[in-house]
Amino acid sequence: MTHEITTIAFVLSSETVKRKLVNQTVSGKKERLMGRHAASRPGRLRPQHNTDDISLRNIEENTVPKREDRQSQGVGYRLLQLFAGMSIFLAIILVMHVGWVYIGNGMDQIHTQQTIVTNQGFKTAQPTKTDGSTRIAKPQTGEPPTEPEPEYSTVIGWMRIPRFGTEWQRAIQEGTDLQVLDNYGIGHYQGTVMPGSIGNSSYAGHRTPGDLGPADTLKPGDPIIIQTADHWYVYEMQSSWMTTPDDAAVIADQTDQKDARLITLTTCKYSLDEQDSLSARLIVRGRFKYWANTADGIPKELASKQSTPIQQAKATITRSIQKASKYAPVSQLLFTATLTIWCILTGLSWLIWHKDRQKKTTSWNLMTLIWRIQSGPIILRATTCLFFWVTLLFAEWAWISPLLSQPITLSTGTATLN
Repeated sequence: MTHEITTIAFVLSSETVKRKLVNQTVSGKKERLMGRHAASRPGRLRPQHNTDDISLRNIEENTVPKREDRQSQGVGYRLLQLFAGMSIFLAIILVMHVGWVYIGNGMDQIHTQQTIVTNQGFKTAQPTKTDGSTRIAKPQTGEPPTEPEPEYSTVIGWMRIPRFGTEWQRAIQEGTDLQVLDNYGIGHYQGTVMPGSIGNSSYAGHRTPGDLGPADTLKPGDPIIIQTADHWYVYEMQSSWMTTPDDAAVIADQTDQKDARLITLTTCKYSLDEQDSLSARLIVRGRFKYWANTADGIPKELASKQSTPIQQAKATITRSIQKASKYAPVSQLLFTATLTIWCILTGLSWLIWHKDRQKKTTSWNLMTLIWRIQSGPIILRATTCLFFWVTLLFAEWAWISPLLSQPITLSTGTATLN
């Protein structure tokens, strides 16, 4: 009896399973037929699958690093990223330092010299103007006025050499030791005659690009002008040559030109090797041409001449730097300006687009991190990134390069004669 009941139950369950399989098969066929039928009839929509979960899953798979990817970036790989990024970053810093040697240092030293001149109370007579234009001072043919002998480090006036630029000028102080020359101005050899006097008025300056760096570009006939509180002294370049550091005779009065009024400039040999630069001196010799009163105007040699647009732009930039340098070194002012712009752009970009930022794989590369700081569309990110590097450039010029200039000179040594 029990066996029969078990057999009946087994048969009933088998029939139930068969009916379910048949129903599933029929339902599947109906769904496929309805799908094809709907697809063949315009205006009817095919059954849509829920693609939100699929799309989200695809985004997560593409953007979120997989565990095995994170594990593959071991310490060695990350250290390689760190080394590569730091190498590129330090190379950029070195290039910026070279830019400071040739450009930035000269700009900031304008502030140093203007500060020295202002602190000593040195003032020059302002040229009178007619119809808004500066007058040309009339050359004087009489005996030049005698300038008083100054004390050590006293400001004598300004030296102007148009060959170096229409706006180029450097303050002249009494003395030629490093305490004077490291102001990146011009030093007057103590014991030599004052400008305009009979004899050899001699001066020294560093060979860095901001002061007497381009001294070798002077040509016979080029004017060398000294401006004191009340007078102009105009000299004309005659010749230049190299000599040894111990050739002090070049700054002494020349016995073969007893009544001549001469000017002599001394600077070191230009070389990136310090020992090589100290091995010789460049001498520039000029002869007195005329003198004039500063109140009467400016020498004709300083009058504006026809120049190229590039030269005009350079002169305009130099004048702007000279005006700004009255308040602070230019590199610090530019750093403040570019930092402000970068902070504003970066802050606004982050507020607007930070929600759209996708999670990235962690990187130890400094250059990659700098790029990732920026937000927004690619053009905006490139712009803010450019401002970041310009800000870093001026920060490097203002504070880092003066420190690097000790172990990495890239300039020449003392310009004086032993």
